[in-house]
Amino acid sequence: MSWLVHHTQSEEYANQAEELCRQQDLDRAASFYRLSAEAEVKALNNLDPSKTRTIGITAVSATSLYFKAQEFLRAKRVAHKWLATELLPPFAIEQLEDLLQTIRYEESRAKSGIQFIEGEVLVSVRGGEVLYGAAPLDLVLRKVDQIRNIFYRTTELLLDIPFRTRRPPTQDVKNQCDPWLFQAAPGSYQFEVRVRKPKDYKQLSVPGIPDSDIELRVEQITRKFLEVVRATAQDPEGELTEIVPNEEYRGAFLKLTRELAPPLTGKSFNEIEIKSSSNIESRPVILVPNTREVIKDVLKKSEFEPPDLPEYKVTQLRGTLRGLQLDDDWIEISIDGNSQKVYGAKEEIDDVVGPMVNRRVVAEVIERSDKPLKDKYSLRYLQLEEDM
Repeated sequence: MSWLVHHTQSEEYANQAEELCRQQDLDRAASFYRLSAEAEVKALNNLDPSKTRTIGITAVSATSLYFKAQEFLRAKRVAHKWLATELLPPFAIEQLEDLLQTIRYEESRAKSGIQFIEGEVLVSVRGGEVLYGAAPLDLVLRKVDQIRNIFYRTTELLLDIPFRTRRPPTQDVKNQCDPWLFQAAPGSYQFEVRVRKPKDYKQLSVPGIPDSDIELRVEQITRKFLEVVRATAQDPEGELTEIVPNEEYRGAFLKLTRELAPPLTGKSFNEIEIKSSSNIESRPVILVPNTREVIKDVLKKSEFEPPDLPEYKVTQLRGTLRGLQLDDDWIEISIDGNSQKVYGAKEEIDDVVGPMVNRRVVAEVIERSDKPLKDKYSLRYLQLEEDM
């Protein structure tokens, strides 16, 4: 039998496996993926050594199909066998090495017994100071922290928990949403985030939500996260309003996504891509410097506009954010060694302002010439100086 006959049979088995996956019949799907992989190996063995591109495509396909069948040992054998030859084109070598890395992770996860809810989020940071597979540590830590905060807010939204303005999420929420960071294949700079499945859904009791419903909602965290980030970045005044009716949560997602987006200068990085690395949502979300300005304009529509009077003026203060008391409605900025309180900060949230403490910031403020110096400034917008 020829390569074409075996390969066609492999495709038929794979199509049946994918349909069973959609039906959540995972055991039968694995059986058909195994049959598909076996047919692909037969196709591979019928190829002429001169057909290097087809050999590469088929070797990657056979390895991937065994992986989907959870046949990790057989997947590794196929990959190592063909990597040991000189018949593979560069793209196939790279893809097989990536697959081997993924297989090693899945094997270690299976041994640990740790489970994760459906879906993974792949985050790619590009441009500026970011290199292939490398990025400034401070930048990476900030992006990871911002992603985690959006995950926590998404969990609280799904569980109908009253909006949190101050303080970090409760331990109960953290027990239900435990994001883990995974190494992703190099390509600019990438990392993958998955949410660990809670050991006991009954740890969290939410008034009005049955325990069984809590489990269903927690299982949706990754999907909801992607929906929220996409709507915030692409349609903040339309789709976001539909999927996040609560105005306070909507404002929080707008501010968190604004901070996640690249700075206007694009100096440190100029693009961040967020997508599912599974099939739960295939469309990527791309955040660029202009995303920050679009979201800023949406937020300004709900802000207080100063009257057109001589004593009101919009200006900027530049300095180091030294402290904040959001409950008391102020932040403190050190400007050339002098401390200045800026009021009107009650609409800000810890998730956004907290990481800015002891860093250079730019505060857009309303200056009141008819007020004493200590309380003449009201906050409109706060951002890191490096993001301008």
